[in-house]
Amino acid sequence: MDLVLTLLGILIIVFFFLASLNGVKKYVKSSIITKLAKQHRTFGMLATSTALIHMIIAVIGGDLRITGTLALISLIITGMMGMLFSKQKKKALYITHRIMGPLTLILILIHIIFNSSI
Repeated sequence: MDLVLTLLGILIIVFFFLASLNGVKKYVKSSIITKLAKQHRTFGMLATSTALIHMIIAVIGGDLRITGTLALISLIITGMMGMLFSKQKKKALYITHRIMGPLTLILILIHIIFNSSI
């Protein structure tokens, strides 16, 4: 069960990183980053979906952690703000989405640090 949670956790980080490339595309001129950034929504949804699966497996295994719950909630809020911005085009939603991304990263790192077996 630990191996599955670890692999899912790695996938979450990969998808989150790929989604975050959208934020750096205007600073880094690279055709690869531009192509990956076009899949920003897909990578964000994959990160969130994988995180939900990760949580369900953790709950089944009795390994639910508050740090993971906070990271998941933050990831969901980040996605919701992005989704709402894409529909409503309100600057406040965009700013919230941009702030929630780094906050989510910090919460993911806290989750990893406090739950590592090193």
